[in-house]
Amino acid sequence: MTTVISSRHHPLVKFARSLRERRVRERERAFLVEGPKTIADAVQAGYRPSHLFYVPTRLDPLEQKVVARAQAVGTRIIAVTERVLHEIAETMTPQAVVAVFPIPSIPFRLPTAEPLFALIVDRLQDPGNLGTLLRSALGAGVHAVLLTPGTVDPFNPKVVRAAAGAHFHLPIATLDPVAIQREFPGLEIVVARPQALRAYDERDWTRASAVVIGSEAHGISAELARLAADEVRIPLRGGVESLNAGVAGSIILFEAARQRRHAERKATTGE
Repeated sequence: MTTVISSRHHPLVKFARSLRERRVRERERAFLVEGPKTIADAVQAGYRPSHLFYVPTRLDPLEQKVVARAQAVGTRIIAVTERVLHEIAETMTPQAVVAVFPIPSIPFRLPTAEPLFALIVDRLQDPGNLGTLLRSALGAGVHAVLLTPGTVDPFNPKVVRAAAGAHFHLPIATLDPVAIQREFPGLEIVVARPQALRAYDERDWTRASAVVIGSEAHGISAELARLAADEVRIPLRGGVESLNAGVAGSIILFEAARQRRHAERKATTGE
């Protein structure tokens, strides 16, 4: 018979809950992932959760498969009550599975088939916006995401939920502007600013480029502004002055991806 943990004070429950805090995540090199799809995708990508908490009384078919798959790869499977799962998860109405994963360390590899395409996030504090940017970066074919010091922790639970699994596929690193310039010579740094003269779709994104998205409250740091080769804006109508960082960054990333697809198609077919 499966033992179901019902106490919020159980050591495993306290450990999982403590991963809501950045200092604990950094010390343990671990973070929480909620939801069967993201957990299943991570396991499929070769990552093994150390622990998986589940509510046995309400598993749907996908969640049952996730539990079985995690068990098969050696994960510690822990049955808990509904109340205890609510203590672990951060969402108000969590799905029936929550997992603890080691923080991925995905090495950056310089692309050989196309020029480098990077996203730099500068001191952005909103976790939902960072998660959106990570998800869009993966979808747009970004090779690396670089976060400057002062940016929200990419393994914050809200970032992880909004990123929908991007953490398990994207190289993510924290570097200051000087280190970015040193590690990525020849990279054209392009700042997104509402006051820029050039529209985002007027720039040639087929060269080695990095899009810089800054803090909504404070904009781009002076250090990154000095390194910028160009700046772009998104033309807006209807009296709208700006878009949130997640939306604005996503628009620019997918324009760059469109240009790169077109250039690749032209080089391949001559069209």
